Order: sequence, then structure tokens, then C-alpha cells
Amino acid sequence: MAQNLISAIAWVSRGYAIKQPKEFDIDEEEINKMKQDKLINKNLTQDLGKIQEQDEDSSGDNLPVFCQDLEMHGKQQLPDDGYPVAIEDLSDEEKEDYQIKSSDALVIAAKIENEFSSLEVYIYEEEKANLFVHHEIQLSAFPLAVEWLPIQPGQVESTSATKGNYAIVSSFLPEIEIWNLDVVNVLEPSVVLGGEIEQNYKKVKNLKKQNKKSYKADSHTDSVLSLSLNSFKPNILLSGSADHSVKLWDLMLQKCVFTYNHHKDKVQISKFNTKEESVILSGGEDGKLCLFDARSPDSIHQHKMLGSLESACWDPIKGYQIAYSTEDGNLILLDARKIGEQPLANFNVNKKALSSVHMSTGVPGLLATTCLDGKIRVYDTDAPIKNGQLQLISSYNPKLESLYCGQFYQDSPWTYGCGSSQGELFVWDMQESQQIVSHFSSRVAPESRPKVEDCTNKNTDDLCMKEREEIQKMEQEDKEDMEEGGLQEEEHNN
Repeated sequence: MAQNLISAIAWVSRGYAIKQPKEFDIDEEEINKMKQDKLINKNLTQDLGKIQEQDEDSSGDNLPVFCQDLEMHGKQQLPDDGYPVAIEDLSDEEKEDYQIKSSDALVIAAKIENEFSSLEVYIYEEEKANLFVHHEIQLSAFPLAVEWLPIQPGQVESTSATKGNYAIVSSFLPEIEIWNLDVVNVLEPSVVLGGEIEQNYKKVKNLKKQNKKSYKADSHTDSVLSLSLNSFKPNILLSGSADHSVKLWDLMLQKCVFTYNHHKDKVQISKFNTKEESVILSGGEDGKLCLFDARSPDSIHQHKMLGSLESACWDPIKGYQIAYSTEDGNLILLDARKIGEQPLANFNVNKKALSSVHMSTGVPGLLATTCLDGKIRVYDTDAPIKNGQLQLISSYNPKLESLYCGQFYQDSPWTYGCGSSQGELFVWDMQESQQIVSHFSSRVAPESRPKVEDCTNKNTDDLCMKEREEIQKMEQEDKEDMEEGGLQEEEHNN
């Protein structure tokens, strides 16, 4: 596994992030409580001991991030303008850039860099095609999935939803964290769903029991691999886990309300349908892609997958089509109404894994995939399917090695983002591609229709020609193999 990569991304809709993010503040009482925590003191002692061994003359700049945060909050006060200490020397122009404008697009990127995990909150200025990190949140474990939450997670005594700006994060831990994106330098999540119960091992007499983990009620018991928020009721969250289960969570009550156990292996995909609020798609390492209604968990419709699952998505416009990709490079299109029948399309795009598949919410038929070969490929799911293959419209190589976790921006249907194995976020405005615009623009409203003459990027079209040539070559080879097989069979019969 790469030591520096972006494993998951999520877009934030415009108008939800506050103009001036708050600075996390911690009072002296809370610092003293943290200092009295034996586990924290033990970790700090170990970290400081390692640093002293490496260089006894090292400065505080080399302290672990957590130590630096404690030092900063314990010894210094925030300036009057509310900016973090590190930003107080910024010019007025730089401080203005730090503010979030209503026109800014935000992207949450779950990132691992060497042994450190974090959420990076990017700002993407569409008019300037400018992308930069606004702030980041340190995580305690490698992030596997992230969802954007547009409401404040409620308390048990409250069932009303209030507008908010949060990130839901799952990881190798058996818990789900919810982080406030409007607070910078935050040290802990606002809410944690599930997870292990902290134990006082001094009270445990039987040594064997010390190795037995205890979990909160209805918690996952292994890594949480997938997340999906209900588009009709954003307080309802779906999660899939390596413990073979799919769970339904109510974020207002902050509890699991139902557990589905129809998979026999790790659940890699769990997705709510975007047109039917109770319809769920799940997929696991048991080779099954399952379709069911949350209200009728005993009625499961299954599709035997054609390879090891990598990614899956619903068609957000039609609502009844499913696209999924596999580890060996297959792209498959299904009709959910006929999930037990043959796929609408089934073909091999590349010998390497198709790490993500996603469809635009505003451009009918526009589907994009990312691949470990470093290319983004664009297909038309509404075009006639020939020889079991979707029509390839364009491909693009941003030259960032392997690509992961591609997603279209819900507020701008031509904008697409993905993470890379180099730990970089890439955003592609597909309105720059002549091939894509000329093919899809007639399907959108005139006021949202880009002009072909305004396109600036022609490289995608050149790359696409090479892709088409490869596909035609593969088709010709398959045809020759079939003809040769037919002749051999005829000779054998004679």
C-alpha cells in the first residue's frame, strides 16, 4: 500500500460552510483533565522519550502533533481576531483568502501520509480552477470512507434537524466519527457511533479476559468499510463493515436502529438509492451484490458478481440502474429491476483494478471511472450498448500514478474530483473537453449547456482515440478467437 494517498473524498454543497471557521478553544480545566489521563501521559512519555533518544537538543517543533496542540493551548492565548496562532502574521489579503466564500466549492479528502491520517478540507474556486487546502483534521486511524453531513447530529432528547457542516468518517476502527468542518484545529469528533468500551484492567482478575474486547451496544466489531447517507432523510446513515454486517443509524438519536446480516463476508459497499429512500444496495467479499428494501430485510434480491468488487453506484437520474467495477478491471451495468438476469453491459476496461465508478447528478448518462493505471475514463450509459460494452467518450491521464475514489460534484454536474496514490487531490472540469461537451451538452438545460468553442483541453480526445483503438483491437481478437473456435468445433464434428 502506498504511504501517501487519498482514500476517500466527499463534496460539500455550497452555502453550508460558515464564512469564518471557528478556532477550537480548550480551557485550562480540560487541559488538566487530559494531563491526568494515564493513557495520554503514557503516550506522551513514550513519544518524548523517542524524540530525546534521536536528538537531545531537538526543539519543540519536532514534538508529535498532539503534543504541539497541548503546548499551544496551554501556553498561548488566541489573538483577538479569532485566528489560530499560526495565522496571526498573515496579511489582510491572506486572511481574506482564508474566509470561505458562498461561491467556493469544498472537498473533504481522507488522507494518509506515512503513519499519519487526516481529513483535508480543500477549497476549489471554480472560476479560477484554483485548488488549495483550507485546514485539516488529525485522525487516529486510517480512513476508509467519508460522507458529508448537512445537518447537526442531534442529541437523544432532540429529534429536530438543524443545518450543519460535518464529515462522517469510518476507518479500521469499529466506530464512526462525526467531525465539525466549521472548526479548525479541533482535537476530537463531535460524535462517535459505536466502538470499543474503555476498560479498567486493574479490576479484571482473569488475565484471559484482558484480551477480550468489549463494544458499545449495537456497535460494529470490525473495520467500517463503507458509508452512505440517505438523500431523503439525512439523519439516516448506512454503514457496511468487515464484521459482515450492514447497519442503519439514526444520527438524531445517535444509535443503531437496525442490523442486516445477509452477507457472509466483509461488506465493502452499502448504498442508499437516490430515488427510493428505503431501497439499499450492498456488496461484499462473499461475491454477492444484494438489493433489498430496508423495511423488508428478509426479501433479498441477489446478483452473483463477476469478479472481486471495487466500487458501485446508482444511476442518480434513472434510479434503477447500477454500475459496479471489479479488481480485475471489469465494468458492469445492471438493471435493478432485473438484477437476477444478465447484465446490460459487461466488459474489461483494463487489467488493473477500477477503483471507483460514479455518475453525474445533472448530466444524464455521464459515468466516470478511476483506475490504478492512472486514467479517468468517461462513458455514456444512455448510448446503445454494443458487444456488451458501454460507449467510451473520453479518457484523461492527470499523471498522478494510481487514482482512487472519484466523485462528481452535486452542485456542478461537470466537475469531477478524485484522489491519487501520491496523496494529491485532482479536480477536473469536464467542460474543458470538446469530446465530452459535444456528446453530452444537448442533454442538459440550455442555461447550463457549455459551448464547444469554449473548450480548452484537447488532450482528452487524443487519449480517447488510443483507448478506442485498444478496444477495437480487443474486439477483433475476440472475434477471431470465436471464429477459430467455431472452425475447430466444425472440424471435430466432421
